[in-house]
Amino acid sequence: MEAADVEPHCHTDLGQLLATTHGVIRVTTEDNQWLVPPGRALLLPPGVVHAVHSPKESRLRAVLIAPKMCRDFLPACRIIALTTLLQALIDAVARCPADYPVPSPASRMVAVLLDQIALAHSEPLGVPRPSDARLRRVTDALMASPADGRSLSEWQDVAGASSRTLARLFEAEVGISFSHYRRQVQMQAAVGMLASGLPVGEVAHTLGYSTASAFSFAFRKTLGSPPGRFRDQVE
Repeated sequence: MEAADVEPHCHTDLGQLLATTHGVIRVTTEDNQWLVPPGRALLLPPGVVHAVHSPKESRLRAVLIAPKMCRDFLPACRIIALTTLLQALIDAVARCPADYPVPSPASRMVAVLLDQIALAHSEPLGVPRPSDARLRRVTDALMASPADGRSLSEWQDVAGASSRTLARLFEAEVGISFSHYRRQVQMQAAVGMLASGLPVGEVAHTLGYSTASAFSFAFRKTLGSPPGRFRDQVE
């Protein structure tokens, strides 16, 4: 299967769940970039404009959720970890007609799915995309090169703003510091590399970490499990 891109679009009245079964897909919204590895799903509320990039050999399941069903369950985009029950429900709902009536057997199955989604654990696999043009120059460059180790003061000429202004913008627009943001970018990149089967040491080196243990500490702090265990779970 060749790599595929779905141009920016939205489902005006429908919620959507995108679950990855193999490989890693990238979904870009106006204010975030999401990476969805196997065993996870991205929830998209109605009306959210998004683009999807599916690399070669990736597989996903898409479930559309009727307006009456998703109103109280999808307040914002988020990535959830899929339990065995959630995976089975997604497989079953994905085989239902997209225009199922409410109520119907399909809508009742979706209701059970949404109950389980409400209980699901969220995972920090999104990276915010700020609107300020000066800040976006920095964040876009970091997303393109997560190993870039420049300090905030070294980004001044690129951004066209002082380091003090950039620090303030990170807190105001993104809600986290520059160093925290860079770590999130690196961890998202790490997820993609680990899901492709790369060794932990190689991922650490690629992202500019001096040792594999330093990378493992940062990964575990962010995602709650060691990178080796995460790779074994998603391969």
